Amino acid sequence: MKKVLTLKQFQDIVKEVISLQPYIEVTESSFKMENEDEGIEKEAYVLGFSRHSKPGFEICFDWIANGNLDGYLIDMFDFTIEPYCRGEFSPVFKGPVILDDFKEPFAPFEVSAKILELVKPEMWTKWIVEYLPEPHVIL
Repeated sequence: MKKVLTLKQFQDIVKEVISLQPYIEVTESSFKMENEDEGIEKEAYVLGFSRHSKPGFEICFDWIANGNLDGYLIDMFDFTIEPYCRGEFSPVFKGPVILDDFKEPFAPFEVSAKILELVKPEMWTKWIVEYLPEPHVIL
């Protein structure tokens, strides 16, 4: 029989797993200064994923860090990090089935929404900051 969790058990596990340092990988980044003559728009972003896990449980966030495009080059490194959906939803929970009060399983998108309700952004983004580039790397 596949392992199941109540909503309360799931909430406790999410809080425990999200506090563990994740595996983080940057998969793509782009920093372009605007050039109206050549039709190049300004852009600054970093894409990646972070995987918080312990045996039997895993929470994966796909994320995007957008640079501030309101100012000069240095401002582009003032990042805002948020979930980024490469598939259907992010974050993704891998582990036991989570049952609601009526003993019905939550759909994956509902589990994702529950994680975002439980986990404050700074709890999962704090690990990502050190993987983001600094201005001297680009220059």
